[in-house]
Amino acid sequence: MLNKLVRFYIVIFVVSALFTGCSTKKETPIKSENINQVTNTSNEKTQSEDFNFSSQQLNYQIKKLNAEIDYLKEQISSLDVKSSLYADPFDIYNKEIMLNNGSSIFCKILSQTDNEIFVETLIGNLTIQRESVVRVVENITVLNEDNSINIIEISAEEEEEILSDAELIKQRQTQSSATIILLGDIKESKDKSGNTIFTGELKNIGSERADLVRIDFILRKNFQGDIKTLTSYISGSSHVFKNSGIISNSSINPGAIGSFKLIVPNEIGNFIGYSYQIEWDFYE
Repeated sequence: MLNKLVRFYIVIFVVSALFTGCSTKKETPIKSENINQVTNTSNEKTQSEDFNFSSQQLNYQIKKLNAEIDYLKEQISSLDVKSSLYADPFDIYNKEIMLNNGSSIFCKILSQTDNEIFVETLIGNLTIQRESVVRVVENITVLNEDNSINIIEISAEEEEEILSDAELIKQRQTQSSATIILLGDIKESKDKSGNTIFTGELKNIGSERADLVRIDFILRKNFQGDIKTLTSYISGSSHVFKNSGIISNSSINPGAIGSFKLIVPNEIGNFIGYSYQIEWDFYE
């Protein structure tokens, strides 16, 4: 009886050992397969991240190169404009004033008085004594087949017509002894919308009241001569005009100061420089 029990337990032990060995052999490939899948997934993720990083770096370099190319194009265009301006100043400064000392000045005439002519040149603004002027020649670029330049000499009558814009200044000075000057410097700033703001003060150093005092800003947009003119009226003292009964606060009494503020909208774009002219009238 004992031998039968011993044999029975031995058989059970052997069968259990066989089942345990089989189950262990089956689980090992599954675990190995899972590890391989995790490793492959990790490698694919790493490769994807590396590819994305490389793509971002490549896009950044492309954008950087495009920006540098655009900047160089702007610089080349600017140099071309400047070189053409210096090569042919007639594009802007088409008046040639011949002086009695044998020299010539290529310029643009701004205004004149009985004794002086105010001109703009490549090197800045100049004041020429009228008695030193021999004659004025206008250079006109004609688009002929040979791209030649015709030079037209201006007669005395035509010269007076060219300078007619300055007659307003002359008449104003004869009608009124008011004299308006810029007090200090013109301040330039930007607002939140990107508009350019010019502010400053004007003073009447004459002996009469100046009415409708205003300052014209001539904005030079490029070297081709494109300009934009904006006007700002002075905030000064009030005056009632007798004939019309209109009240204006753009008058400046003798010795008084008026302020101005001009807003240049950002829609106008950039400008490379500006000049200004002070205008005023006189009414009873």
